[in-house]
Amino acid sequence: MKNTITSKSIWNEHTFEIVDRIPENFTVWNIGVINGYEEYLPLCESLHPEDKKCYDVNTATLKAVRLSKEEVKILLDAAHYSVNNLKAAEKFLKSKRRGPLSDRRRAYAEKTVEIFRKIA
Repeated sequence: MKNTITSKSIWNEHTFEIVDRIPENFTVWNIGVINGYEEYLPLCESLHPEDKKCYDVNTATLKAVRLSKEEVKILLDAAHYSVNNLKAAEKFLKSKRRGPLSDRRRAYAEKTVEIFRKIA
């Protein structure tokens, strides 16, 4: 049987399979901490990865990686700015764009790239 955790709220219930690394095509799910499991980073895969404007996720394949609470917080904060996987972090680190949003993304990429490399 797979090792899982379940998050329940008054609106829904989600079951996350616990994994050691972020599987291919998965990203940080920008939902905040998993209720009762602050040391687990929620991961999801897109239902329609070909459509960059579609944010629907496959709730049947949710995953979670165990990290320190501080690392989870950093990665969840970065996900608010689209720094939600190793590929995105590396892209934003290389970006030459300037402006408030680009600068913030680059700063989060600097904070997260080593964490992502550890679990990617």
